[in-house]
Amino acid sequence: MATHEVLFQPLTIKGVTIPNRFVSTSHQPGYAARGRVTERYLRYEAEKARGGVGLVQFASATSVSIENCYYYGQLDATTDAVVPDLQRMADAIHRHGAACTAQLTHGGRRERYDIANWIPAFGASGRRELKHRAFPAVLEPRDLRRIADDFARAARRVRDGGVDGVEISCIPTGIIGQFWSPLTNVRGDEYGGSLANRMRFGLDLLERVRAEVGDDYVVGIRLSADEMSEGGLDNAEMSEIARRHVATGLVDFVSVVGGHSSDYKSTHDMYPSMRAPGAPYLAVARAVKEQVDVPLLHATRISDAATAAYAVENGFVDLVGMTRAFIADPHHVIKLREGREAEIRPCVGASYCVDRVSTGHEALCLHNVATSREQYLDQAIVRSGAGVRRVAVIGGGPAGLESARIAAARGHEVTLFEAGSRLGGQLLLASRGTWRRDLGSIVDWLAGEVERLGVDLRLNRLVSADEVREGDPEVVIAATGGLPEVGHFVGAEHALTTWDLLSGQVEPGKDVLLFDEAGAHAGLSTAEFIARRGSKVELVTPDRVHGAEVGVINIAAHMTGLYGAGVRMTTDLRLCEIRRSGNELVARLANVFTGDVEERVVDQVVGDYGTSPNDALYEELKPDSSNLGETDLHALASFRAQSLERNPSGPYSLFRLGDAWASRNVHAAMLDAARVCQRL
Repeated sequence: MATHEVLFQPLTIKGVTIPNRFVSTSHQPGYAARGRVTERYLRYEAEKARGGVGLVQFASATSVSIENCYYYGQLDATTDAVVPDLQRMADAIHRHGAACTAQLTHGGRRERYDIANWIPAFGASGRRELKHRAFPAVLEPRDLRRIADDFARAARRVRDGGVDGVEISCIPTGIIGQFWSPLTNVRGDEYGGSLANRMRFGLDLLERVRAEVGDDYVVGIRLSADEMSEGGLDNAEMSEIARRHVATGLVDFVSVVGGHSSDYKSTHDMYPSMRAPGAPYLAVARAVKEQVDVPLLHATRISDAATAAYAVENGFVDLVGMTRAFIADPHHVIKLREGREAEIRPCVGASYCVDRVSTGHEALCLHNVATSREQYLDQAIVRSGAGVRRVAVIGGGPAGLESARIAAARGHEVTLFEAGSRLGGQLLLASRGTWRRDLGSIVDWLAGEVERLGVDLRLNRLVSADEVREGDPEVVIAATGGLPEVGHFVGAEHALTTWDLLSGQVEPGKDVLLFDEAGAHAGLSTAEFIARRGSKVELVTPDRVHGAEVGVINIAAHMTGLYGAGVRMTTDLRLCEIRRSGNELVARLANVFTGDVEERVVDQVVGDYGTSPNDALYEELKPDSSNLGETDLHALASFRAQSLERNPSGPYSLFRLGDAWASRNVHAAMLDAARVCQRL
């Protein structure tokens, strides 16, 4: 029996019936290739429809004009070649009973001149954006007419592709929103100045779109409900803009987000990480809804059904976007409908998906490695047809837990050994780092799943090789993780690890130097963690920026916290030596460009150089294994079963995963597990 019944009520917009109130909103995961739909992209969107999502908005930020460079995996709707691609996607989504829309965008000043056709970026004014860094050419009236026609032709292609509706992006990441905002429009002609003038281009464009697609076709707009930037449009002004657009009769639905997205901090505000509270912009969305008489859709960090139901029941919204939640679990809706809410893999707000897209990579969920790999990995694990096998998993971190979950779901007999008293591995430490506490939800879900699936859990067991062999396993998974490294410098024995401080085993000193050569989350989190406990902290890196391995969304969250905690941040220095001087430590730091040496006198030095494999048990087990511990890398890369046999008399095959293999991240560890265990 489904809970939250209000979310399962259908909604009809101009003849298009959406079977429930769940929406995967417009976002571009970067799976298109040279502006065309790929099989990967097709399956990614179809999986959410298969999982019960009522409205799947795909083809986000689809390019409409020749100067658009579709630089992060957008579709190219500048020619009729896109029509069969749209048809394939629409058919795949409709097959599962969902409705779909496509989104059209002109990036304006957020384009690049040095990609694709080498045409300048164009803007309402010549104001450069920090994040994309192009100096735009100022659009002339003839350009505006051309772009409006481009939108209209692209909208017709969307309709010809069998898509149920088109969404015109008016958020500040696109040219229409850039005309609306006084932050980006300082024109002195009929398209600048008053609000009516700043709205002129967008309304002209919508009239052209409506003329091209007809009055019977669904056309919506997406806007920011509040730019949340000094000098930008506030909630009242955005609500008025929405009201005026709907009053024209050109708009059939309104989709709202929040924020401006022109630099790192404002991008975080538009796509907030776990640092932000859940559903932070419901109030500003409601203010827009009070001004319009068409259905309103809102999405920003709504990740659970209880919040979604509250928003609909109390009139904040009509449709609820839970995009990142559906990346974490495309089957979220069907599990909810079937009363299997505990089985829903949670979105923890890690923003790994957005971070990757913002740095030119494809979107991936931090802890659901099957998302976007549906061609090779199952979202719903199927039982093995090759008989039950005895599987021993050593280590209860993310790699070990995911291995145990998948192997058990495949029908195998699984025993998991964990040396500690709790499951979770390094995620337990990471979740202690101030605002990253929600990472613990990954552990909670995995632990619940392995228990539900009947895994034999043996905690507080620092298992020996002999004990593993005594269980007569046929497969052994060494997921023993890594051990913290402080780095390679003279006097390294005087340095503490980030684990020492995050675990609480060592109290932070009064004056701390944290040397971060890993460039990942741990050093940044630890610096803020100890600074907020009263330490004076200097964070030093040999890189030219802090957090070189961290994406845009999370680096904004980290930097906000670090500056707020008073952490001193220094780049371009390498730690060469630590020596003791009485009760203090002297750290020698060399400039990576000039070699000039500086010294710091501190209470503590903390080093972060990632981890080294904790692989002693793996080495003990390797000689007796049938594959001598070797992983077939070609099979791994192509998602095929591991079948190497180097020692035919070996009673078990042996694989090491995650940080027991090499220091990487949560996604890599869980992908190792999935690629090995889904083929057992």
